[in-house]
Amino acid sequence: MAPRDGKGPRLFVEAVPGRGAIESNSTISLSPADSHYLRDVLRLAVGSPLEVGDRENSTVFKASVASSSEAVTLSILEQLPGAPRTVSLSLLFALCKGQKNEQVCDWATELGCSDIIFWQAERSVVRVRSAEDVEAKEIRLSKVALAAAQQSKQRSPPRVSVATSLSEALSLVPTATVKICCSLEEDAAPIGTVCSDLRPGDHGAIVIGPEGDLTPEELEILKSNGYLAASLGPNVLRSELAAVAAILAANTSAPESH
Repeated sequence: MAPRDGKGPRLFVEAVPGRGAIESNSTISLSPADSHYLRDVLRLAVGSPLEVGDRENSTVFKASVASSSEAVTLSILEQLPGAPRTVSLSLLFALCKGQKNEQVCDWATELGCSDIIFWQAERSVVRVRSAEDVEAKEIRLSKVALAAAQQSKQRSPPRVSVATSLSEALSLVPTATVKICCSLEEDAAPIGTVCSDLRPGDHGAIVIGPEGDLTPEELEILKSNGYLAASLGPNVLRSELAAVAAILAANTSAPESH
């Protein structure tokens, strides 16, 4: 679990035109959506403590509710200490059917992924039909990530994207120190060995294929882009469990550094 440095729930506030960055010892007004959430969902009264995260620069502050009228205002107190430097991760997860995408988005956020990229594999059952479909999925999954980031008290919500192909998904990944493709290939190295070069401050990328596995063409694309085949052990895991196992392996590969 993430350390709870302050008191009360954590809220990542939307940018309000003209407000600028959040600063200590100031008062801010919330957007209509954030005002509704704080007042009608969280039901925080005047004087209630909370933590306020600035989505733009990953800073978090102690705060209290100054007024709970139609436009809620907050008194911003001191900034909370930054989190220890650790490995940051991008998860590239092949789209699944049902609620699995939402579940993976929730878990990956709580485990600290900075980027979550859902992509349509050749063997994905779920198909992305249009740009409108991509946008709708991104909006829905971003809401899941925001809620999970607030609940688990992350420094900021992850960036959530939906790609219609593996090549597009790879283009969305920040520069990575270690690139991992979870694989069922017999010669795949244990994921602990593949992750052993990660150090605090490094960025890693993890690819999880569909339950029908990656095609030979997709494996070739990954290898040509520097991704190393990694084994999660002798058992064949469901894709959503494979994502969690891989994230945990990467997170534990490097000790925290201040």
